Order: sequence, then C-alpha cells, then structure tokens
Amino acid sequence: MTYTIGLATTFHDPALAIIGPNGEVIFAEATERYLQYKRAPNCEPDPVQRMEGLLKRYIPGDAEVQIATSWSEDFTGFLDQMSRAGSFSLDAVLKLSPELNRSLVPERTERALIASLHLGQQRAGLGTLLGLDRAFGKANVTGLTRYDHHLSHAAYACWSSPFTDAACLIVDGMGETGASAIFALADGKITEVKRHRGRESIGFYFGLVTDLAGFDQAKGEEWKIMGLAPYGKTDAALMALLRRLYRIDGYKLSFADAATMREVSAEILALRPTDALDQGWADLARCGQDVFAEMMEALLSETAALVPAENLVLAGGCALNSSFNGKIVGRHGFARVHVPSAPADDGNAIGAAWLAHAQANPDWRAPAGPQSPYLGSTVSTEPLERMAAWEPRLRKLAPEEVAPVTAQLLAEGKLIGWVQGKAEFGPRSLGNRSILADPRPANAKDLLNAKVKYREAFRPFAPSILAEHGPDWFENYQDAPYMERTLVWKQAMRERVPAVVHEDATGRLQSVTAERNPRYHALIQAFHALTGVPVVLNTSFNIMGKPILHTAEDAILMFYTSGLDALVVEDWLLVK
Repeated sequence: MTYTIGLATTFHDPALAIIGPNGEVIFAEATERYLQYKRAPNCEPDPVQRMEGLLKRYIPGDAEVQIATSWSEDFTGFLDQMSRAGSFSLDAVLKLSPELNRSLVPERTERALIASLHLGQQRAGLGTLLGLDRAFGKANVTGLTRYDHHLSHAAYACWSSPFTDAACLIVDGMGETGASAIFALADGKITEVKRHRGRESIGFYFGLVTDLAGFDQAKGEEWKIMGLAPYGKTDAALMALLRRLYRIDGYKLSFADAATMREVSAEILALRPTDALDQGWADLARCGQDVFAEMMEALLSETAALVPAENLVLAGGCALNSSFNGKIVGRHGFARVHVPSAPADDGNAIGAAWLAHAQANPDWRAPAGPQSPYLGSTVSTEPLERMAAWEPRLRKLAPEEVAPVTAQLLAEGKLIGWVQGKAEFGPRSLGNRSILADPRPANAKDLLNAKVKYREAFRPFAPSILAEHGPDWFENYQDAPYMERTLVWKQAMRERVPAVVHEDATGRLQSVTAERNPRYHALIQAFHALTGVPVVLNTSFNIMGKPILHTAEDAILMFYTSGLDALVVEDWLLVK
C-alpha cells in the first residue's frame, strides 16, 4: 500500500498534495494558506509542523510513502553544478547587471530566483521525512522522484480534465529549457510534442507590464493588469513600443534582444503618468493585455497545427489570464477548453504526484474528470462552540436552515463571510471560502472595497451563477466551474446585477451545480427564489495582500475587524 506526496517546489506558490493508493487526490493545498503568507516565497511546501498532523490524518502508519516533485533530475543536477561553480554566491550575484536581460527580468534578479529554486530542490521532501518520523516514529519512504516542470503542469491539467483526448498548451514564466510546451493527450496518455527553448517568456513579459504599469509582479499583482485593462484605451505609441519586444513569423513567436528590451522599457517608463504608482496605468494595462493576447494566439495557432483537436487543455501561470481564456472557444478549431482550478505552480504538486503514481502503476488511468477543486483543509468549529457561552449574537442553525437564512441576509444587503467544507485548491474562492453579497445594488462593489477588501476600486468582483441559468445571462455561455474565464453578460441582464458587471460588460463567472457544491448551490437557489436573480457576488475571504483564510479563528478575526455583517461557518451563524 503506497501513498504519494507531491510537492510544488518553485520559489513561489509552494504546495503539497497527498495521493492515495488508487491515485485519488486525498488532499491538496497551497502552503500560503497554512502560513498565511501570500504566495509563500522561498518557503518549503511541507513544513514539519504541518506534515505531522496531515500524515496522521490521511496516511496509515504502516504505509509506504513515495515523494515526487516538479523539477527534473537533469535540471536539478545542472543547478547543483552551478552552485558548485559559485554561481549562486552573493559575490557572484553582485557582479551581475541589474538591467533587463532577454528574459525580461533583471539579470541579477533572475540569478537570485534560480538560486532560490536550487535551494528548494535541495530540501525537497525533508519536511515530509521528518514529519513521518514525528507522526509514526519511522519513515517508510521509498524515495523521491523528480519530474519535468511542464510535464507536471500537463499531467495535472490533462488528468484533471473531462477529456481523454486533447491538445495541451503550457505557458508560464519559466521551465527547464523554456517557458512553454505543447503536449498531446491521447487515450489518457500524455506525449510531449514540442518544447520551446530560450529564456524569453510570455509570463515574464506580463510581469514586466505589471511593473511598468505601477504594480509589483513580485507580489503577484498581474491580476491588477487584467482588472484595469478595460478602463484603458488602445494607445498607438504604447502598442508600437510593446510590439518591438517580439515578432511572429507564421506561428513562431520570438523575442527581441536584451538591448531592445531595455530600450523599450526605458521609453515606456518615460511616458508613465505621475499618478501611476497610486492609480495604475490603465492605457498600458489595456495595451499590455492586447499584446499578451497576440502572443498567446501565436502559441495557440502552433498548438492547433501540431495537435489538431476540438479539446484544449491550458495550464501554467499564464492560464490564470481569465480575460483571454474566455475568448478561446471557437478559435483554432477548439470547441472546448479546460483550465484546472490551480493552473500555476501550486498545481504541480498534484501533477508530480500523479506522474509518480502512473510510473509505478502503468495500467492506471486518471478518474473521469473534471477533478473537484475542494481538496484542502477543513476548519474546526470548536472556537465557535466555545464562543457560544459568551456571544449572544452567535447561534447554531439546523443544516437545512443554513441556505435559506443566509439567502435572506444577502437579499437584505448584508455582507457575509461564508466558510464551508474543504478549502478550494487554487487561487479562486469557489463557494467554500468566500465573501458573498447581493449583486443587484450598484454600490455593492464600492461597499465591499471600502468596508472589507480595502483594495483598488477598479478590480472587479465575480458572479457565481446557477449553471442551469448561465445561457440566459451570458452571451455564448460556457461552463466555468473554476472561475477560469470571463464571458460577456447579455445586454438585458447587465442592469439587474451591476455589482458583478465589469467595465467591459464581462464577468469572471463560476458555474455552480448541485453536484459540484450542494450547499452553495442551495444557497444561490434560495437567493434566486427570493429575488428572481440566480447570481450572487463572490469574492475570496481575505483582505488585500493576505491569502484566503485557513482557520475559523482567521474568519472570526476578519469578521470583528472589518465591515462584514454576518459570518457563516458550517452551521454556525454570527451576526452584528
């Protein structure tokens, strides 16, 4: 009986997954949730203190454990050679230029990131090993296996999809040899078709735009570019500058040399408005998003030419660009698109674990997808049980009361923290760690930003919609279980839910079904019965700059220190 621990060990977004003997995902979670440290840069995915409890909960003490991670043996060996040559020492990094290189990041920064990546590979699995010792007094570890970064992306994305045959495109900031790769999924098996080579990267391009627009890619603020872009206009001068960074020959995408990168960056900075650091630069966000789409179209054209298919699987950090994702269906021959709930590096924890399981069990096939995103921690209600002795505004509801009572509060305009079941795997709150509001008042968005989220006014809030009503509310409706794409609202519906209609008339929707999330579906159904609107406003249960909450104590603290009107944790209701 063998269990597999999968580790995502990049220098950002570490995560761990536990796979059972039959290949089922028992647990998966980004480490930022446990640490409450956004993106958890340079943190191990399996801290010992965390692993002891998880292992006791999910793995029998007499089971064998294999460990898998997401950077290949050859690449890890190459990093070891660089380290032995002194390439990662402070003196060596100091000698490098702080100017942009062909990767579209400063040479010095890139070397420091690679040094951090090397450290992550050196310590991979140590937390799990020591956690097993603490949990069981022994560690039946069969070893650690390393898998190619983009193959790990592809394994998670393809095997979590509803497809047995598909084209697969991976696009992110970096891999072993390049920042993108194309795979074919055929009869459930994954084959690499083409691996791009070179330091250039669409992911790093989007990060550069983020920095030039007045935000910070190191904090993961690429989201802000997508949110701000609809407020900007296409500027011919900015488009001309950005297009100097790359060229497309047929469907081959290539980038300019380092000198051109630096020149273009300096010219854009010279044009930046003085208030960009406070307000962002909407025109650059718009142009940057448009150029990102041009680059992605080139890669999609190449993918379709090499792997003609009606099904497309898309992953890597660039697959978080929901604005672009919603425009793929119907282009390049793709009739259906699957983006998993955790397409960035955290998802590689599952990908690497599945690859190890498949290698040990050649006849294994992934279960019919799509994979549920509800794979993370549950919260203990024990703090609420203790609070009941002294907090008169706290009461426990019967399970059948939770949805109708919460729906009534929403219809009254209350802002509600909603915590149910297992946490979502990935960056989106999908109805288990959410802040909810009535989407009908035009000022609901401003209220949430002012009273709870404390974030920029231009950033949109997402709609969760009953899937059966999706075609009535969105043009060219597509099922979107993970909030992974934006679609255009139908004209007649926009004025009914103004709080979730973005500046460009789109919404980054979540399609909710009773099968995927029974209690959340019941809540929206109850709200629909009261209001005639099958939509609620859904945003992540956090404040700007913090990860989504991890414990009931996190939820209670945010309730008392923000403008939330009510908190629902499992069957417990706390009101102000």
